[in-house]
Amino acid sequence: MSRQVYKNSDRCIKYVYLFLIIFSLQIYGQNSEPINFDGFVNAQEWANFPSYDISYEIDPGNNTPSFYNTKAYVAYSKTHMYVGFNAEVPKDQLRSSIRNRDEAFEDDHVMICVDTFGDGRNMICIGSNANGSQLDMKFTSHDGDSSFDVIYDNKAQISDNGYQVEMKIPFSTFQFKNTAALKWKASFYRKTYANGVKRENLDFQIDRNNACVICQIKSELVFKNIKPNLRFNLLPYVYSGVEGQVEDNSLKYGKPEFSIGISGRADLSLQTSLEYTINPDFSQVEADVSQIDVNATFALFYPERRPFFNEGADLIQTELNTVYTRMINKPLLSTKLIHQDNKQRIYWLAAYDTKTAYIIGGENESYSGKGNENFSNILRYYKTYDKGSNIGALITNRILKGGGNDHTFGLSGRHQFLESYTINIELNKSITNEPKNDWIDQDGFIKNRSLRLDGESYSGDAVLFDLSRTTQNWESFIGYEQLSPLYRTPLGFAIQNASKSIYFRQNYIYYGDNFIQKVILGADIEWQFNYDNIQKKGGIELEGELVMKNNLETSFTFRHKFNNEFEGFNPKNLNSLSWRMGYSPSEVISLRFGIGIGDEIGYNLEEIALGDKLNFGTFNSFQLSEKFRISPSLRYNELRNKLDGSLYYKGYITRINFNYQFNRDFSIRLITEYDDFDKTIFSQPLIKWNPNPFTLFYVGGNIGYSRAEANKRFTSESSQLYFKLQYLIGN
Repeated sequence: MSRQVYKNSDRCIKYVYLFLIIFSLQIYGQNSEPINFDGFVNAQEWANFPSYDISYEIDPGNNTPSFYNTKAYVAYSKTHMYVGFNAEVPKDQLRSSIRNRDEAFEDDHVMICVDTFGDGRNMICIGSNANGSQLDMKFTSHDGDSSFDVIYDNKAQISDNGYQVEMKIPFSTFQFKNTAALKWKASFYRKTYANGVKRENLDFQIDRNNACVICQIKSELVFKNIKPNLRFNLLPYVYSGVEGQVEDNSLKYGKPEFSIGISGRADLSLQTSLEYTINPDFSQVEADVSQIDVNATFALFYPERRPFFNEGADLIQTELNTVYTRMINKPLLSTKLIHQDNKQRIYWLAAYDTKTAYIIGGENESYSGKGNENFSNILRYYKTYDKGSNIGALITNRILKGGGNDHTFGLSGRHQFLESYTINIELNKSITNEPKNDWIDQDGFIKNRSLRLDGESYSGDAVLFDLSRTTQNWESFIGYEQLSPLYRTPLGFAIQNASKSIYFRQNYIYYGDNFIQKVILGADIEWQFNYDNIQKKGGIELEGELVMKNNLETSFTFRHKFNNEFEGFNPKNLNSLSWRMGYSPSEVISLRFGIGIGDEIGYNLEEIALGDKLNFGTFNSFQLSEKFRISPSLRYNELRNKLDGSLYYKGYITRINFNYQFNRDFSIRLITEYDDFDKTIFSQPLIKWNPNPFTLFYVGGNIGYSRAEANKRFTSESSQLYFKLQYLIGN
């Protein structure tokens, strides 16, 4: 009997082993890589997978044959999509270097662009240059956002006849409704340099009579029985820094600051994600480029670079700038929910902000101040249709600590019809209940309401309508915009109100195939009135752009203003002319120059006057090796008296950036900037390690100098030393 039991046991063990082997093979088959992920695109290895040819040049060419062969392949496992590119190019025509993430858009590079819903609402593009530097962005039917980031792996190899790229992209990168058989729209893109011309190429011909390029994608990706992993990650950080200020002619440092915080993301489903951040550190790796504001009367716009706000940015983008997330200044806590399915998209952001940024838009200038805490909400809803069409609603509100609140309610719609036509409408209503405080310290009134925050309540509205038509050689655009005097956007950027504007633009485009590659000629007409029906300004603008071989581009703009009214000062028949040129004969040299002359009002003079302006600037880049780049720039502005040529103001800002890239993840950089208007020098050395969009370590400092008028010498004014480490845990 014992022998029989032993035999039965032995048989059971064999069955268990067999089951485990089969199960293991099944698991291996589900999660193993379909190709050897090494950056070498072997035609035999990829032979059993769908392939796609990038064979049409769409700019500056007009669906002409591409100069170089590029073949793309797509494979997949249960959890990832694999993309391979074999890009042919002679070595002397290849432009590519080792760069930071998202800095390779001017290199020879390849991308796959995916529209998971197939309705043209947007597409996510993921790619690499020949050196393996990553780049990604999100396109909508009318715009692109290069600040969009996803996590993926890629490897690249440069060969004698070109380069090869392999990418491993998690399916969880995309939002979609999972089914047993998925069909996604996809396009394949490559930027090349051939015969001295920068060229853009696709795998399909563009119908320029169709305003929606995304809607024209021909290729389909088919995935069966995939099982993506939902994203769940944590992003803790630690930051420390110490600041020094000049006291008694010496630089004295305070106590070191120390802060910690955490952010994270959890996919509730493949269609819904939840993000949060607690005590975030939103210090920027690179300081904003200084802007010249000597003659500005309105607040200056700086782009949003904080990663937490970039996901879903296309959902809250509007022509009226109803949302400007930099108005959420220093949040202690923020959450964000994004959902999209076949017919709708939802965005909800909530934040407890410890530092309120308060802006009042006026007819001739804007007024700003900073206050204490607030609680903010942004809620966006879209109903989506084919060809990128949609209707939507938008609500923003801000509840201020100590009293006061602001609200904006908006409706919008975008519709493409008859292939070439697109209509866009936005309607906003704002309700403001002012706090009682001293954040705005200027006197004055806007429509019988004081500028000072004294508890008043009022409402305003904004309207935008535009219609565009796009054809093979013509682009037409007409629009109307209206912002009432008391219109406010608590979390937006409405800095000039009390205006009614109508504008018209017409462009003609010519495509060539010789020395002249492309010509654009355009004319713009605009009229703007205030709410007293006084014409604020009106005029006509003529533009021309020429694209030639050897990456030589030039353009000009002539403006004739019928008038330009400002606080009762109303000069007429103002003329100005500007000219710009770009030249990049090789990867080593990239030069840009621009100059502008003509009539301009001196808005911030003791007495408003019309003067002669001279503005010029140059923005250059020198790639001295595949790892080392120098980027100097200079911007100069002056305004002179029309009668005697005496100077109202002049000054310049010069900046130089030294960047050494050890590899795509690790770099050192030095930025130095001199501001002649303020007579200050700013310097920022930085060592950075950035292996993915979210993991980051840097150590650096800021050093500020100012010039004393007495001895004309620069002395140290401030200093800051800091480091930060944030590390992505999870997927």
